[in-house]
Amino acid sequence: MAVWLIPNEDEYWEHVRESLEAPRKNEEPYLEEGTLFLDDEIEELEKKYGCSIEELYEGDLEEIVLEKEGIVPESARYDPQFDCIVYKYYEEAC
Repeated sequence: MAVWLIPNEDEYWEHVRESLEAPRKNEEPYLEEGTLFLDDEIEELEKKYGCSIEELYEGDLEEIVLEKEGIVPESARYDPQFDCIVYKYYEEAC
């Protein structure tokens, strides 16, 4: 049986383990979709903006998402069927 001697073998294998466990730095983030349900808050928001929630501009909806969720969305739209704001944001790739 032949035994190969690798200089600093423990350090080598520790480096290999760390590189395999480290998050991929070269991967691009990808768009996720989220929803913000507004159940009892619609009336308050309509008073604040002075119009119905369906009439709000995308920028106003993005501002609401940032305020409520702490997420900076790439886009946002109101979905009247579910009384929610549907927004897209970048999630870091794993």
